[in-house]
Amino acid sequence: MKLMIIILKDENLLEQVTSILVEAGFYDASVLDGENIETLADTTMPLLASFKNLFSDDFSYNRTIVCPAADPQMVKDALNIFEKEQIDFSNPQTGTLFTLPCTVFTGENREDL
Repeated sequence: MKLMIIILKDENLLEQVTSILVEAGFYDASVLDGENIETLADTTMPLLASFKNLFSDDFSYNRTIVCPAADPQMVKDALNIFEKEQIDFSNPQTGTLFTLPCTVFTGENREDL
């Protein structure tokens, strides 16, 4: 079992990314709203607002997609489709994709531990 996490910075890709995830079999994925740390620092620590240009001019929100994968092949399939569709997570403007091992899972699709 793996847990794939996507932090999608380019929200214009959200529909395409979710479509690819469904195509790869990620039916239990969840999409969460998020915001970049720079945005929080700007609003909660006014002193840092004067340093805004150090981070970038683009203070934006993002979407975090959490995808449990019972079969590691699902992750490989999604990565292949992302590459085919030219969604490049090595580009920092697109976002970040990573997986974590999931050692305990309980729920509808529970597998033996």
